[in-house]
Amino acid sequence: MTAMPRYRTDSSPRALAARLRALRTADVPVACPVYAGLAAPVRTSSLHARITHAIARAFVAGESASVPRFEPPPSAQLRLLTAASWGRLDGVGPDMTTFPVDLASELWWRVHERSLAASRVADRRVACDLLLRLGYPQGAAAVIGLSVIDPRKHVLSPDLAMEQLAVLRCHLPASAVEAMALRGARSGLLPAETRRELALFVVFRNAARGADSTSMQAAAALATKASSELPQHGFAGLLGRARLHRAIAAVPFVRRDIVETHRLLGRAVESLTSLAPSAAMDRLAWADEAYALYSFLVRTHLAVGLSQRAVGYADELVELSPGDDRTWALQGDSLAACGRLEAALEAYGRGIALGGWGAARAAYLRGFVLERLGRVAEAAEDYVVSQRIDPTSSVVAGSVGRDVPGATCAVG
Repeated sequence: MTAMPRYRTDSSPRALAARLRALRTADVPVACPVYAGLAAPVRTSSLHARITHAIARAFVAGESASVPRFEPPPSAQLRLLTAASWGRLDGVGPDMTTFPVDLASELWWRVHERSLAASRVADRRVACDLLLRLGYPQGAAAVIGLSVIDPRKHVLSPDLAMEQLAVLRCHLPASAVEAMALRGARSGLLPAETRRELALFVVFRNAARGADSTSMQAAAALATKASSELPQHGFAGLLGRARLHRAIAAVPFVRRDIVETHRLLGRAVESLTSLAPSAAMDRLAWADEAYALYSFLVRTHLAVGLSQRAVGYADELVELSPGDDRTWALQGDSLAACGRLEAALEAYGRGIALGGWGAARAAYLRGFVLERLGRVAEAAEDYVVSQRIDPTSSVVAGSVGRDVPGATCAVG
């Protein structure tokens, strides 16, 4: 089976506006209500949506100190995309107070009110994270007191460094933010945990680009050094070790040193599986790290042709978060690589059923497999569905309207 193509789309503000308009009429509503009003998660809610809701509940209950750091959700535009998929462009404004009253839960308004009054560091940290998850970067900046800055001279706060960095990612070029994070990771004025997280941020960002850069190598060394200053045992210690090994495994991976990559990922799995969290927040933090780790394991095994093992790791993702369109994309890719094309079609179909913008990628990938099965008319229909949801994707534009014998553009 040919390797699955990468779904590419335009990330510009103009393209986002086009996606929002398309979603409004695409008739693929997101099944999960968390990012459109902070309603309670449902069976089809993703792990990151359940985490967002749990963070909000802890925040309004005055329990911010018990909230650990989680992975960022996959898009800063989840609220906008969700509201648009429901045909509610009145839900995409830049202020929580303008959100439609009929969609906002009581939790939504309590988060808004408590954010305005946040004064303790723990409350400001969690409020910033929540507002970013809900797509309000200006509110997030305000709650941590971040104003216009010079990225070349700005010194990250010892208490809110990661929150500042998360906000700045919404406003500054990636290179400027990464340089700031690397300076912070080298600083003797920041605590070890903060230096580790700043260094890991640089590693992950370079890994996402597949870049074997000197900054990535330096950040990996800095993360390892900072981690040596922190506890190695207990829940936080072992979870931190799993995250560290997942990150530094990216260094040999971009160099195509697969043996060393899998050795480090094996250590990450060992640290993670030795944990048995009991508290609800700890269980979510464990699952969050597990999802990121198994996603990386799927990708690394697919990269070297170990597709059957990739399927096994993708099955772990299904257990962790069946409501995440990324889960079904990775499982579909793994099954397709094994030649299990009918099973891959079913996986991509599960992604389409979740609705929203993610359904565009799932429909395109299902169309790709259908075309290779010779089912060209069905493939053409999926390509049209994909473009109807996201008209900004160049790969889909190249597939729609081709002269495919027997194809039809009718969409059911």
